[in-house]
This record gives sequence, structure tokens and C-alpha cells, in this order.
Amino acid sequence: MKYFRKLIEHFIPINDDEWADACEIFDIRYVEKGTIVHHAGDVFSEIWFIKSGLARSYFIDINGKEHTWQLYFRGKSKHGLNHFMDDSVSFSEKTGSMLNFEIIEDSVFYVASLEAINKLISQDKKWERLARIWIHDTYYSATYKRVLSLMSETAAQRYARLLDEYPFIFKQVKSYHIASYLGIAPQTLSKLKNESR
Repeated sequence: MKYFRKLIEHFIPINDDEWADACEIFDIRYVEKGTIVHHAGDVFSEIWFIKSGLARSYFIDINGKEHTWQLYFRGKSKHGLNHFMDDSVSFSEKTGSMLNFEIIEDSVFYVASLEAINKLISQDKKWERLARIWIHDTYYSATYKRVLSLMSETAAQRYARLLDEYPFIFKQVKSYHIASYLGIAPQTLSKLKNESR
């Protein structure tokens, strides 16, 4: 969990006792490739911090087509959104998530219930401040930009944005998952890759 602590200390200082309290609410989980750890329609009640491996969240449209919403992996990224798997909207509204969460290579996660996270946050203003920063600067900001990007940008612009946010993504994620994330056909992605060389 050293990487996790480093990520947190980028925003707030924490001492060893505070870190020990935070670690107590997390369990480690080893998950095999192909496992669906959460199904659409169920309330999402946990947060998953990725230690190693690769996962994705996706939804299925009315025509039965899958669309990748987010890719989760450890690696350099602009805002770290891809380090956490969760659906806090589902949890806070107590409604079924619209997303499925699938492990696409053998992976290791630190997992905590969102109820335990909320309890920790309520006990110390420091954790509350971190939650506010992550909710606004990471989740809200990144999701806002992603939705607008899908609605208003060309495939080439979305591709350029992806490389800016995740410069090494092609070393970690298969092209067909990246194409689905960008909302384009694999052939279009291949063409964009060739044009950018």
C-alpha cells in the first residue's frame, strides 16, 4: 500500500497512526482474469484500489453492444482516476449501478466498503478534505471532460486526449478495449495510430 499512501500524501499529510487506521479498513483481493466483480443492476458498495493488473467497467446499450466506460490499471496518468474502481453514485443513491466491472487480466486489489470509507471520513476533517478533493478534482472533473469529449470531439481529438492523459496506455491495455473506451471501431484506432507515427 506504499503507492496508495504516496498518492494520498500528494494531497494531505498523514502520520503513521493515521495511515494504520486507514489500512485497517482494506482487504487484499486476488482476482482471476474474466471475473465479473460487479454486475449492472446491483448496488455498488465498495471501492477497489488497483495494486496490479487490469480491469474495466462497461455498460450494454439497448442494442446489446458493450461500451467500455473506464479502464483501470496502475501506470502514469494525468489524474489517477483509473486507479480506483467504484460507483459512488450507485452507493449514495442506493440504486443499481449501470456498469459491469470485469477483470481483464489476473489482478490484485485493496478493497474497502464505502460504508467504512464514509465512517473514516466522518472521524477526521483531514480525510474529509481528501474526499472533497478527489470527488471534485478527480472524479467530477474527469467524468465531465470525458462525457463532453464523447459528445463533441472527433475520433482524432479523443485519441489525442487519451494519449495526453494516459501516455503509456498502449503498453498496458489491448487495442480493442481502447477502441471501445474511445467509442470507435478497432480499424479507426489502427488508422489513428498509424497517422500519429
